[in-house]
Amino acid sequence: MSSPAERLAVKLEQLPIGDEAPMCSLLRTTLLDHAQHGRDITDPTLLGLLAITGVLEERLTRLEASVQPSATP
Repeated sequence: MSSPAERLAVKLEQLPIGDEAPMCSLLRTTLLDHAQHGRDITDPTLLGLLAITGVLEERLTRLEASVQPSATP
């Protein structure tokens, strides 16, 4: 049976993170690197940081889309 950290690492690897989310991608890569080196990534603070980063990137993406001027013919 796998440990909670191993199960979490598998879930992190499967997260659908698009190219427009570099902060989430970097954070996920960092967490996976820590997990591969035996560090505990199940700390609620780390998981909260991943969630907060995802929400911030989503809001920034929406804000950028609304601020960009639309093309006029």
